[in-house]
Amino acid sequence: AERHIPEAELKRLRNLSLKMVERIKVGAAGITQTLVDSIKGKWRDQELVKLKFEGPSSINMKAVHQTLERRTGGTIIWRSGSSVVIYRGISYNLDCVNSYNEQFEDESGDLMSSKNNLTRAMDFKDTSSREEQAALTEINLLLDDLGPRFVDWQGGDPIPVDADLLPAVVPGYKTPFRLHPYRTRRTLADSEMTFLRRMARTLPPHFALGANRGLQGLAAAMVKLWEKSAVVVIAIKRGVLNTHNERMAEELKILTGGTLLSRNKEFIVFYRGNDFLPHSVSNVLTEAEKTAVLRQDIEEQTRNQFAMPPAAVSPSEKPLVAGTLAETVAATSRWGSQLNDVDVEKNMRDAVMARHASLLNSLQRKLALAKQKIETAEKTLQKVLRDHEPQRLPTDLETLTEEERAVLRRIGMSMKPCLELGRREVFDGTVENMHLHWKYRELVKIVVKRKSLPQVKHIAISLEAESGGVLVSVERIPNGNHVIIVYRGKNYLRPLRFRPQTLLSKREALVRSVELQRREALRHHAAKLEENIEKMKREQEDMEGGVCESAEKLASRLHLYAAVSSSDEDE
Repeated sequence: AERHIPEAELKRLRNLSLKMVERIKVGAAGITQTLVDSIKGKWRDQELVKLKFEGPSSINMKAVHQTLERRTGGTIIWRSGSSVVIYRGISYNLDCVNSYNEQFEDESGDLMSSKNNLTRAMDFKDTSSREEQAALTEINLLLDDLGPRFVDWQGGDPIPVDADLLPAVVPGYKTPFRLHPYRTRRTLADSEMTFLRRMARTLPPHFALGANRGLQGLAAAMVKLWEKSAVVVIAIKRGVLNTHNERMAEELKILTGGTLLSRNKEFIVFYRGNDFLPHSVSNVLTEAEKTAVLRQDIEEQTRNQFAMPPAAVSPSEKPLVAGTLAETVAATSRWGSQLNDVDVEKNMRDAVMARHASLLNSLQRKLALAKQKIETAEKTLQKVLRDHEPQRLPTDLETLTEEERAVLRRIGMSMKPCLELGRREVFDGTVENMHLHWKYRELVKIVVKRKSLPQVKHIAISLEAESGGVLVSVERIPNGNHVIIVYRGKNYLRPLRFRPQTLLSKREALVRSVELQRREALRHHAAKLEENIEKMKREQEDMEGGVCESAEKLASRLHLYAAVSSSDEDE
């Protein structure tokens, strides 16, 4: 605007735009043909039009600026945030200009059409390379054969095909014939998928889609485009209600048989697949397959005509005895009678004892594995605590009277600012936060979560030693947590380093907490296993000595031992 409009005129127009109250709200659909017609309709009565953009279009107002000037032919004279004011032009709607334009269009129609084709062939990044212009020209020619363009496209060239204008149902449409090449993978590897996705980011959209169903026309266009391009990019229209990219991708995958590379709220990318065949090749292979099937049918009919008739099956002369009483009697007389109750009880007892021995061996193996894991956890814990050197309480610790301690305790319990101490317990960051609190107040209130009273007292002594403060009190609050109140002291001086070098870092403190929890859990599990093993050994000695219970009770007890051991292992 500053290059094409005189300064005085531009100043007048901007002052006029600041007084404008009426404006057009632009939603998620963006710059559509309806909006362009509305702007041109207002230009008949006024020279300025004010617009307010909302939704996705307001994110990139620079692109909106360029698209609006290109679609309307006007000039934007003012822009602030998501609001713009567009000027129709100095010579807009003059009779002499209109008559000149009509005469120029009549005399130079061919020239204007060639210029339009050249403009559509320009690169969307405004590059002047001849190779890129030739490539875009080829893309435009290919897209012209697929269908009508999407007139409300807000991006750059090439303009994608409007998939909603393609036929919803194509008579005689079938999923393309596919044949997997020999010694090639049917699916894409991870590296191939990554390469195709990266390549798709640099490609402009080929189609613009807003419908969820009725996509046979789009599927036919995609199959046709796959003969020239391995990847098809589909842009989802903005501002269209009830668009569902998952349904679109599912419908297109069923209709085309392609491979879905990626999908989101903006784009859907399809790869033609390793088994894709061009239309001419698929027709030849289909005809060859039909011919082969026809020849096989003819050969089968000829073979059946000269085949020998099946021989008559003679019935068996001997009567069948399978499953009868005679077969049962013969088997009983040959292999013996059924077992009595004593034998059944003995067999059950033997099975229970065998199961008892097997379960005992299993528990012993689990115990050995648990002890090995305990040793590993202790080694890891020693490695973490190798550089940990906790401070000791100073001998000349500052003392507080009972009145001072009561006052400080009452003040500390009423404080709202506090520090929360979790599973990491005391580390260098905790002491640093205490010194930062002491910068503005004399007390620091520390809330310790879900710890027993002896553990809280140990943490309080550690905080007192590491920070150099004075422990006021340790209190229990109604929600089950504990509160530690530490006084900075009357002669407090801020240290040069807030973080003690002898304490663990935040990450090391978390590792310490995890390893301690793992070690305690493993010890509990090992103790349970040892207890069960001792009980089972005593029962085994009783069974070997002849003092034992019935087989049913032993089986139920073994089942209980197995359930307890499995539950302890899960914990």
